Amino acid sequence: MTRTPFKFLDAYGKADTEIFFGREEEVESLYQMSFQTNLMLVYGVSGTGKTSLVQCGLAGKFESSDLFDITIRRKTNLNDSFCDELKKHDLEKSFEDGFAPDQMIHSLYLDYLRPIYLIFDQFEELFILGSPQEEALFVKTIKKLLAAELPCKIIIVIREEYLGHLSSFEKVVPQIFDKRLRVEPMSRNNARRVIVNTLQNDKIHVTLSNEQVADTIIDKVTEGMGRVQLTYLQVFLDKLYRVAALRGGSEIIFDNELVNDVGRIEDVLRDFLDEQLDVFAQEIDTKELGLKWLKLFVSDKGTKIPIKRQDVERAMPELGRLKHFNYLQFFVNHRILRPLDSDQYELIHDSIALKLSQTKTAGIPMPLQVPAQQLPANPFLNFAPYSPEMAELFFGRDKEIRELFDKVINDTAVRSTLVFGPIGVGKTSLLRAGLIPRVQQLFRTAYLALSREMFDSPLFSELFLGPPNKKEAPRLLELFFGADTAKINTEERKILVLDQLEEVFIWVTETAQLEFFYRHLAHLIDGTQNCDLVLVIRDEFFANLQDLESFIPGILEEQMRVKPLDRFSAAEVIRRNLHFAKVDLDNEQVMERILQNVTEGDGKINLTFLQLYMHKLLIA
Repeated sequence: MTRTPFKFLDAYGKADTEIFFGREEEVESLYQMSFQTNLMLVYGVSGTGKTSLVQCGLAGKFESSDLFDITIRRKTNLNDSFCDELKKHDLEKSFEDGFAPDQMIHSLYLDYLRPIYLIFDQFEELFILGSPQEEALFVKTIKKLLAAELPCKIIIVIREEYLGHLSSFEKVVPQIFDKRLRVEPMSRNNARRVIVNTLQNDKIHVTLSNEQVADTIIDKVTEGMGRVQLTYLQVFLDKLYRVAALRGGSEIIFDNELVNDVGRIEDVLRDFLDEQLDVFAQEIDTKELGLKWLKLFVSDKGTKIPIKRQDVERAMPELGRLKHFNYLQFFVNHRILRPLDSDQYELIHDSIALKLSQTKTAGIPMPLQVPAQQLPANPFLNFAPYSPEMAELFFGRDKEIRELFDKVINDTAVRSTLVFGPIGVGKTSLLRAGLIPRVQQLFRTAYLALSREMFDSPLFSELFLGPPNKKEAPRLLELFFGADTAKINTEERKILVLDQLEEVFIWVTETAQLEFFYRHLAHLIDGTQNCDLVLVIRDEFFANLQDLESFIPGILEEQMRVKPLDRFSAAEVIRRNLHFAKVDLDNEQVMERILQNVTEGDGKINLTFLQLYMHKLLIA
């Protein structure tokens, strides 16, 4: 991939002062403000260049001897990250155990005799990802710092839409809004100067065919409207450079033809993601998996969030540690992700996060084939439900199988799925012959049907005697896997089907015992064992699940009701199974008569009744 001299989505830093243009007025305002107060607020919409303004523009106004700047990002906890960053600069080992932040800063000043600038960048992360307790402790710390009147300046950099969240901050630190600077999208004239001056710099080595090309670039970046988002301008210049480099020749030339070939900024952002994902598909894995993996770094608000490597591995354990390592290396090298401290990673900018949040992924594809088995001569099963071995003869439920597969495998926000329906509708057959033979090709899978006899077993009866020990593996795993439980890797994804859940409500009536059982179910899917649980229950017991929702939030959200067969699906079951039994049914009147005989008074077709009728018909 062609390397370009532009910053792309990275912020400008101290080393970039000679190519940082267009923000002279804002830099001067912030510089003067720094002599008037110890607390400054810098805000603006995403992509206006707030971080660059502080880390490059303001820093460039000071001699190195006059500025000791420390940038802090929240990571997993803002208070911890603040202390960690201060400790990194304690090169003289002057900090004593138990030092508070104000003591650390005083110590650093005595060691270096330079004013300390604390830059809390992307401060909105505290409100997106943090807790009220974390926020309260941080505000208390800032109040203490300001009261100490140390040679220390505090700059808070925040996205404009999160300004309202500072109201609680203001109650403790009233001066939070006294000295503030709004960073607006760049004016057209300033953006034009940025383009012309940047391309003329000796570090860039790009020829502008004429200065009017800069106006064409701005038109593309702004789509002819409003002011210029610096992030998009950098992305566009980066794309221009890479396309121009492909033309060959001894010079990189930006002209109107090149700008028109590149297209709109939205096209550039979309193309950039697609380009990198196409390379990913060629070198690493499928594009779908790459998209799904990158979405782990996107919040539910469409913003980027820092994620630890181990949390990424835990979210998609089916990939394995080596694949996760390869994914990280690829997306860091290809400028989609950037590494942070403490083995954390994040998307390089919110614009990429927004694009990812708007991109739909198909998820893990469902295996279409099922393993071949020895099949009986009579494909109709009388009263018995279909087993996994009979999957090849399970017809009429293709739509339901796909829907259930996606709910269990690809809708990972909730680790439980509820399957319910009236008696005889084929719930067990759908799970055993439809879902399980496909899922077990991908993940370790186990099936357990509750029964009255099971309640007498010592291991099962223990579940109703007390809550689970959270430090131990869930006892339910032993019921599902038996002697193999000790061999199971906790990081391996496991799909567990618990059938006939109504048996619990039939035989257990004490509230305390039910609560213990609910807690054991919750322990099974708490994330420590990487289990997905499918619960199967009859319609008339659905109301009993309301109490269970207190222990497994969302249990009633991810659900699927299995309905009786419609006439078309029932005819498919009959015709295809008869064909397997080498009985061809060409007479539509006979088919109609069969359907009439298996249709109940309410017009519904019960799968169990259909199986019983056809079994007897075939052996007659």
